[in-house]
Amino acid sequence: MEILENQIENKRLSSAYIFESKNSTYNLDRALEFSKKVFESYGLDTRLSENSDFEIIKRDEKEKNISIKTVRLLINDMYLRPSNGKIKIYIIDESERLSHEGSNALLKSIEEAKDYILIIFTTNNSFSLLKTIRSRCQIISFKSEKENEFVDREELSNILSEIISGNLSFYYKNKDFFNKAKDYKEEFFMEISNFFNNLIKLKYYREISIENKKILFYLKKIEKLPFDSIDRIIRKTEEITKGFKNNVNFDLAIENFVFFIYREGINVESSRSKL
Repeated sequence: MEILENQIENKRLSSAYIFESKNSTYNLDRALEFSKKVFESYGLDTRLSENSDFEIIKRDEKEKNISIKTVRLLINDMYLRPSNGKIKIYIIDESERLSHEGSNALLKSIEEAKDYILIIFTTNNSFSLLKTIRSRCQIISFKSEKENEFVDREELSNILSEIISGNLSFYYKNKDFFNKAKDYKEEFFMEISNFFNNLIKLKYYREISIENKKILFYLKKIEKLPFDSIDRIIRKTEEITKGFKNNVNFDLAIENFVFFIYREGINVESSRSKL
């Protein structure tokens, strides 16, 4: 929660967040904790159950998804100014259960949200949300107490930065690292996506809190990669992750991705050499 606490302290809150981990209960607990701290920072009552400017939106137990009716009620409420005169907070719990219709309806409201609105989406997989929603939220990925630490993020960051920098042989030297990821391939590509999302934050927003100095070094190593390239890479990770649901071969997916990011890096170098 360090990055969130810094944002509260510096009064630089985002208007929308995605809280993500494999444990739904843990996600909600963190969202509630964050909400209390935000209200406290405004000098407001932190008793959420008695707060008319706080609401948890979730699916009805009898329904599979969060209904469009529920979403419309939320949108209507967002137009009402907070009774405290400062801020309203909404938690959309297990937001992967939003219907497509509900997600599209929410998108416009996020884009046009008043400055007193703060929305927190909790989910076990941010890729289950519309890409357009994800792009407008700050994604906070938690490692819950019930999760295993699958991916060596430091080693992954090193390999990605080397390939982007034109060192394709580094991939072949580390084939075993990728082979071990077969049993947790979706989590693996989620970490790849997180790496490039952090690159965007470092490059354009300067709002990044990474305690591991080596990972920060690997990010800075490829900081000159343009936004269009980073965006294409993130979209490629999404495409591959979705493909796993259709039994796409992991080895082929990895090779395809590695050559894809290698070409993105090479194209940048080629463009520079022509200048």
